[in-house]
Amino acid sequence: MVSSLRGLFLEAEYGKIFDDKGLVRIRLEDPSKEHDYRIGSLSLETPDGSQTVLLSDIAEFIYKKRMLKLYKEEGERVWSVVATIDKQRILATEVMKRIKPTLDAIAKEGVKVIVKGEEKENRQVKVEMTRAATIAIFLIFISLVWMFNSFVLPLIVLSTIPLSILGALVGTYLFGLNLTLIGVMGLIGLAGVVVNDGLIMLDFIQNEKEHTSLVAKAQMRLRPIFLTSITTVLGLMTIMFFASGQSLIVQPMAIALGFGVAWATLLNLVYVPLMYAVLYRVR
Repeated sequence: MVSSLRGLFLEAEYGKIFDDKGLVRIRLEDPSKEHDYRIGSLSLETPDGSQTVLLSDIAEFIYKKRMLKLYKEEGERVWSVVATIDKQRILATEVMKRIKPTLDAIAKEGVKVIVKGEEKENRQVKVEMTRAATIAIFLIFISLVWMFNSFVLPLIVLSTIPLSILGALVGTYLFGLNLTLIGVMGLIGLAGVVVNDGLIMLDFIQNEKEHTSLVAKAQMRLRPIFLTSITTVLGLMTIMFFASGQSLIVQPMAIALGFGVAWATLLNLVYVPLMYAVLYRVR
């Protein structure tokens, strides 16, 4: 009986031959198995070959629902649940927050829950980007300490980095987008641009002890910093406002950079001189 069913349902290979084109595998399979096939109507020969009987006459059938295919990872049976989302309305991270109580309840029943797909990739990218941002800020700090020969002046410049994120968040909100990982990459790139403008300002006003001269020198840096920032924003405007096709992928990055640079310009023109005056008691 097993040999008969093997040819019907398992695409059994009964032999191999060679022809002019190469190896030919001989397989037997019932073409009706994918349709309404009734296994009980299968005819089998008796061991002596004297007569045939129906499988339903010698066997009893009990039907139960089971998985169509069994998948295993490292020897453990795995059931996969797959879903897609509309990224314009909700992110994968938000979906995971909503279904986390359900997953926790399932895990308490002894089921091992493994989250893969976009959520797994997001966690991995977050760890890598956090590490990259930390290394970048540390290297920037070391470079500024070596340049200014001071620990206080580099901290004034670096303090503009978290404040400039506000501009990126406002821009993302105005465009009705979510801050994706591409946008976070724009925030990391924003740190370098913000430091450049702050460096121009701080290098020019350092060693000033009087309020009048400090304001005069800060005003002299208005034009270079403003021109540097406006050219960057104008270059990003095409992607920010006219993104289409594949360029939509990098639009969050352009928005984070554009609005972040615009807000950082005000910080470098006002905040940096103000912090210098407060810390060094310029009167």
